Amino acid sequence: MPFCPNCGTRLDDSANFCSGCGTRINAPAAPAAPAARPQPQYQAPAQPQYQVPVAPSAPAVDPAASAMPAPPDPAFTLIPVRYRCPNGHVFDGNDAQTVCPTCGAPLQKGGYIQIYRMGNYMGMAVGMGLYIDDIPCGHVGNKQSIRVSVPYGSHKVHMTHTTTRACNDPICTVTPQYPYVYCKARFAAGGFRIAIEPASPSEMPTK
Repeated sequence: MPFCPNCGTRLDDSANFCSGCGTRINAPAAPAAPAARPQPQYQAPAQPQYQVPVAPSAPAVDPAASAMPAPPDPAFTLIPVRYRCPNGHVFDGNDAQTVCPTCGAPLQKGGYIQIYRMGNYMGMAVGMGLYIDDIPCGHVGNKQSIRVSVPYGSHKVHMTHTTTRACNDPICTVTPQYPYVYCKARFAAGGFRIAIEPASPSEMPTK
């Protein structure tokens, strides 16, 4: 038989409260807490893996490869270089020339068109007027060879004579890869026309 834990009064087995002090004896058991439901674990979707493309490394530049190649024959450097400065002054110089000796204007350089005025029989052994892109570039004497300094690109070559201005006007293209163009000029059609023809370095005089 139980006793009241507060005052010691003897109690019936079925008593819920003490008859002496009223203390609650058998408190109903608290309902068990429901089992915690497992919470779903959030998983972030897998991120796609991207492979960053690697830019190819630029090829090494060989400074010597971009330099202007030397003429096929060093003797060509002895041939005068014909320049025309931005202010219209025409003069013969050398490869080291950088400014016009008359006005001091800087010279636009690139490659060369070498022209050989082939010799003719007496009576036709006269010089020819030279025009590059319709711009007068002086005179080329009989059997004379000159190198005309021109910017890279395509250029029309025209030559005249006192008796004719008819010419076939070829287009000569000068590039960093091919900075030298060779051609020769002669009278054709009985002296009434000038023909400018391509030539090889071996056909060009070196003095």
